[in-house]
Amino acid sequence: MDGFGVHTFRFVTDEGNTKLIKWFWKTKQGKASLVWEEAQVLAGKNADFHRQDLWDAIESGHGPEWELGVQIMEESDQLRFGFDLLDPTKIVPEEIVPVQIIGKMTLNMNPRNYFAETEQVMVGLTGIGKAGTERLMRI
Repeated sequence: MDGFGVHTFRFVTDEGNTKLIKWFWKTKQGKASLVWEEAQVLAGKNADFHRQDLWDAIESGHGPEWELGVQIMEESDQLRFGFDLLDPTKIVPEEIVPVQIIGKMTLNMNPRNYFAETEQVMVGLTGIGKAGTERLMRI
C-alpha cells in the first residue's frame, strides 16, 4: 500500500534556506487486496491475519520495501495552487509537482519488545522542521 503525509513539513539546509515538502511512500512489493468473502474467511480464522502475514514475511527475509519520496516546493508557492499548502485537507497533484525519490525503507526485523520499539519511538531528524503549526513527527 502506498502512503503519504497529510501535513506539510519544511526542509532546512545548514545555511538556513528552506523548502516546503510533502512526504510519499511508494510500495516496491506491488499492491494487492482481498475480496470481501476472502477477508471474512481469513478474519474468522485469524483476526490478525494482516499483522501475522507481515510478521512472517519479515521473519523469512522478505520484508516489504517502500521508496521514500517528497514533493519539494518553494516557500513562495504556499498559495500558488489555489489553496494553502499548510492545509492538511489538500494535496498537490503529482502532475504539477512530481515526487522525487530520496530514499528507501525496508522492514527487515521484527520488534522483540513491541512497546519499547514501536509505541515509544520518537525520531528527531536534522534539517526537517515544522511548517506553520507545532507538530511532532513520529515515524
